[in-house]
Amino acid sequence: MKTNLIILSLALWSLSLFAQEDAYLNTMLSTMESMDNASGKEDYLRCASQFERIATAEKSKWLPYYYSANSLIIMSFDESDGAKKDLILDRAQQMLDRAFELSPDESELHTLQAFLYPSRIMVDPMGRGMLYMEKMFQSLETAKALNPDNPRIYFLEGVNKLNLPPAMGGGPEVAKPILEEADAKFKAFHNEDSLWPNWGEEANLAELKKLQ
Repeated sequence: MKTNLIILSLALWSLSLFAQEDAYLNTMLSTMESMDNASGKEDYLRCASQFERIATAEKSKWLPYYYSANSLIIMSFDESDGAKKDLILDRAQQMLDRAFELSPDESELHTLQAFLYPSRIMVDPMGRGMLYMEKMFQSLETAKALNPDNPRIYFLEGVNKLNLPPAMGGGPEVAKPILEEADAKFKAFHNEDSLWPNWGEEANLAELKKLQ
């Protein structure tokens, strides 16, 4: 009798875990869809807040923090007030830092860190440009060392090289082969996790078309 109770308890516990995982997956996918359809600062803020709530409930998972930070970074692009932009990015950095605590060697996190820095630069291009450009490329190099097949690394590297003057090692001739490498990486990249980051491919193609 006792053995049967133990088996029943284990079965119920397993079913509970599956139900929790399904709820997490469905909530994440729904919020990711909302993020994809977002069209302004308020939409991105709602998504960031929802991802943070998911992260609070799922304390061992870094992806909700990742997407919360990503939503806030994109939100910051639409903010023209430098002080407000910095506050948004401060919150994004807090989300990223929590994700790093859970998965410090995840290439996608270092790539997103690099994605954050250009918005910092835009607050004060002359005063911050050199500092944050160096930080950005350091983050990309770390991401590349952790996973050289991550296509978002090459996309961000190519876009930033494209916007640098030739005197600083940038320009179309330098950027184009990097963006072409990103395109090849995007085509080859595959991850079975439906929650895995997948941004950048369309934007990379758009930049390549401009260079044709």
